[in-house]
Amino acid sequence: MKKLTFSLLIALIATANIFAQSPQAVNYQAVVRDTNGAVISMQNISLRISILSSNIAGPIVFAETHNTTTNSLGLVNIAIGTGQVESGNFSTISWGSSSYFLKTEADVTGGTNYMLMGISQLLSVPYALHSSSLSLTDENGNVYEITIDTLGNIVTMIDTMWICGNSLTDTRDGQSYNTVLIGTQCWMAENLAYLPSVSPSSVGSNTTTYYYVYDYQGTDVSAAKATSNYNSYGVLYNWHAAMDGSSSSNSIPSGVQGICPSGWHLPGDAEYTLLSDFLGGLSVAGGKMKETGTTHWTSPNIGATNSSGFTTLPGGRRYDYDGSFFTLGNVSNFWSSTEYSTSMAWNHSMDYTSTDVYRVYNNKGNGFSVRCIQNATPCTPLTDQPDAGPDQTRVTADSVILAGNVPVNGTGLWTIISGNTGIITNNILATTTFFGQPGESYNLVW
Repeated sequence: MKKLTFSLLIALIATANIFAQSPQAVNYQAVVRDTNGAVISMQNISLRISILSSNIAGPIVFAETHNTTTNSLGLVNIAIGTGQVESGNFSTISWGSSSYFLKTEADVTGGTNYMLMGISQLLSVPYALHSSSLSLTDENGNVYEITIDTLGNIVTMIDTMWICGNSLTDTRDGQSYNTVLIGTQCWMAENLAYLPSVSPSSVGSNTTTYYYVYDYQGTDVSAAKATSNYNSYGVLYNWHAAMDGSSSSNSIPSGVQGICPSGWHLPGDAEYTLLSDFLGGLSVAGGKMKETGTTHWTSPNIGATNSSGFTTLPGGRRYDYDGSFFTLGNVSNFWSSTEYSTSMAWNHSMDYTSTDVYRVYNNKGNGFSVRCIQNATPCTPLTDQPDAGPDQTRVTADSVILAGNVPVNGTGLWTIISGNTGIITNNILATTTFFGQPGESYNLVW
């Protein structure tokens, strides 16, 4: 860890003449990519642009939204200042009177579930007089380079980086899910609710796809989705539907997307076991996974703390033996991608009377809930010792060049541990620039 102290010497000159004139609009171009780096082409997206005053947590002096469509190259073009205004007046911003920060948010599904892409200071670049560049760094450390050309056009790369804990939107139906990181696994914290069709409980099969909504006995998807059970507990799938035609797997990760959204998969029995082991074993993991209270669970819901954030709900089951729905409020059942035999597959369940997770196998024709897990991205530990460089004290400017060592393997990461409104230009670059506030002390870790 290193310490940075910024003196008050530069307080009078740090923000002078940020813009030489007041622009009526700024052209903005962005290339939109998904989490795998692939260009998102010919797709409607939504952007929200905000301009903040004074610091990265300062008041919003102007905010607007844009709905636009990427072209075949994933490029979008908007003019900042001409969108659907949420607050403020772009043309009356007094550019030379304060520091200003650009906040960019995006929803690549075209809705209003905006994800923060970055906040960064608009540096001392006179509008339409000079060409220069700056960086946006979001709360996860992802860096987006911005270039302002001599015509005032802004060009940047927006990468739709997503971290576990953010809301996940299933692009197939627009359904959103909470997510939670437990150990090294990223799980949906809600039952899957994808429902392409629906059947009454009286019909079923071990080998044909069936979808059910608890207590709904019709075939109208819209009507099924309007029920309280669908909105609370999601969908019950027979194993064939959960697997979506894939073969059994017990690998880590399972490699079976099944009914899950792109980038996620149906966990295997071994992945559920890994989860239970991380939470202390089958005898206690259930309590740490169950939603607390009796809003959904039958009393007494023994030992429920939900300390893991998994938020298990008792969605009941469609019972293959007699084609009935039962155990809503009492039991949760989650399919795995691992079969036990040609007619049975492993599932993990919890009930209201115990803190246990029960690892059992059941007939594939049963209708159980599904939780999806994010596809794993292996990472390689660093083999050399990080070195943040010497402390830098009594800095007489608003920025310094950091002096971390370049790792032999992998990538380092600068993180601000303490201090207000500091900005790391590129937090994976060992010798990046750090901007701070006059009179403030900062602690950084490399």
